[in-house]
Amino acid sequence: MLKGKDIQLGELRKDYFTNRIVLTSSEKNEPPKLRKEDKHIAKKKSIEPKCSLCPGNEKKTKPADMVLIQKEGALIKMSDEEDDPVKGWIIRVIPSNKPAVTPTPERAYSDRPLYSEPSHGHHYIMITSPNHYEDFTNMSIEQLINVLTSMQDKVRGLYGQKKVSYVAVVMNIGKEASAKYDHPHLEIITLPCLPPIIEQEALAAQKSMNELGICPMCAVINVEVGGPRQILATENFAAIAPWASSQSYEFWIIPKTHKTSFLKSTQKEISDLALILRCTLGGMSRALDTPPFNLVFHLSSEKKTTRQLHWHIEVYPQKSRLGGLEKGMGVYFNQIKPEQVAGELGEYSRHELAKIIGIK
Repeated sequence: MLKGKDIQLGELRKDYFTNRIVLTSSEKNEPPKLRKEDKHIAKKKSIEPKCSLCPGNEKKTKPADMVLIQKEGALIKMSDEEDDPVKGWIIRVIPSNKPAVTPTPERAYSDRPLYSEPSHGHHYIMITSPNHYEDFTNMSIEQLINVLTSMQDKVRGLYGQKKVSYVAVVMNIGKEASAKYDHPHLEIITLPCLPPIIEQEALAAQKSMNELGICPMCAVINVEVGGPRQILATENFAAIAPWASSQSYEFWIIPKTHKTSFLKSTQKEISDLALILRCTLGGMSRALDTPPFNLVFHLSSEKKTTRQLHWHIEVYPQKSRLGGLEKGMGVYFNQIKPEQVAGELGEYSRHELAKIIGIK
């Protein structure tokens, strides 16, 4: 029979903005040991990639409508000519060969209970580096700045297209995270409506502003910065393990001050974002042995101006599969408390920061 002091009690926590339920465990897991070398470097030394996204294989993809090259210290934006792709690129944006949406959908509307509408939109792949083994976890700060600036440019252009209510930006790394390619890339997908989670967050923000006069994410920042769930903080951003994390080692990167538009981020803010992204993702990679992961930008719609939210980035390392409780009930079980996650990832992220500053 267990004595009172032997009983391990977890908690039921609720998400900051919604009624999503997370059950947390009180069991403390053994933190991973710091590794001197990550798998990206080991792979690079032993495997020669064969990939349609690598330099030299440009004709295996659709022509790029946006290509960034570096020439005499300056960045130049170009686009492919038919059968004459740009060479020497550092970033390349191509239409997806298996798009989730299309500019010319054929399906008509139908009513409930069999509701459907045309999947109108644009689906692009942004190849974030010519290096097959260089993703956000080991990329140079300079290249990360180039990627984020190019993303701003592309997203801004897509909002100028017809029937675009939202532009979604996601990164999937690893097959277990549903990556379409081994080569690191971002997916940029336009939608004719707001994604449900973005709609929920925007409505929660609107309600909080109307009733309490404060942005709910600003309230989160006020509580979490400097607290037990902070992973790393820079001048403009904070990385936290959220209170009700739905997955183990989930973390968010949030602007410290109220920002609703990523597209209006200054060059200084973009540089700072590149730094905290590189440090936290690099720290995650070392701490968790280069896990597959999903990275999602939660951005306000530039079209639905009444649906504004404090933009941020959410990262989901794929360390465990969802079970029946999560899929069927919407109740998540997280075996590692966010406070422990923040301690572990914080240590590794600070190690990455020290290494980067030392390089500078």
